[in-house]
Amino acid sequence: MSSNLACIGLGSDADAYQALLIRAHEHSAVVAARDDVYLSQWQDADGARLTFTITGDDVVAVTPSLACEAGAILAELTHQRDELWTAAVVDADGEQLTAVAADIEHAALLDPTQTIGGPAALVALGVAMESYADAAAFGSSPASILGDPDSEAPEEYVEQGWTWPPRVSSESFISYGVFDPEQGAHALLCGEVLAARTGHNSLTGQPYRVARVRTVGFEAEVCLDGVEHPQPEVGSILAGTVYLVACLNPQ
Repeated sequence: MSSNLACIGLGSDADAYQALLIRAHEHSAVVAARDDVYLSQWQDADGARLTFTITGDDVVAVTPSLACEAGAILAELTHQRDELWTAAVVDADGEQLTAVAADIEHAALLDPTQTIGGPAALVALGVAMESYADAAAFGSSPASILGDPDSEAPEEYVEQGWTWPPRVSSESFISYGVFDPEQGAHALLCGEVLAARTGHNSLTGQPYRVARVRTVGFEAEVCLDGVEHPQPEVGSILAGTVYLVACLNPQ
């Protein structure tokens, strides 16, 4: 399993994180402020980004993400705890397609009493993901099985002649924090790779993989540890656990 920071090329050595974060903070720039809270961001040439939430002289949160284009429209944004918010993902007509729980980059500046939403860039830090050649390969793999494959089929499945165990499709999304905020911004994401590239983090020189992935209801930029993962092929399927970060109204 990769760490969130490793997904943007900031390594897997926990002892080095503090020094890297200090270096990034020293080269960050203030981007927004509200009362005694302000946000400072570091971003490298390939898009890897760290957002520092600062109160007084204390850094109270560091959010890794990536500069990318919007891939979803969010509505009914609701504060759950800390930086975690839930939202409906809607289409251009306002019809709900799915729901997400995400860590929002500038959560500390949002007013939880206000109704907010709009276009959002969704970055999925792939902490435990695998690649499959295509939808058929994923559909026949154990990764597509939902639940315990060794359990007995419920009576209704037997009566209806439904396949057991059930499987998720190659474009599937289940946001755990929508149902239980204690699960945070982690989610199951399966989707088709539309484009892919490799970036190199300017602080470490380490590679990270970036894949534009289409899943149910939205497109996300999936970031993968470049030491553990090769660059995904267009048309392949990425599936597994991600940590979801949202940037509202990206420029």
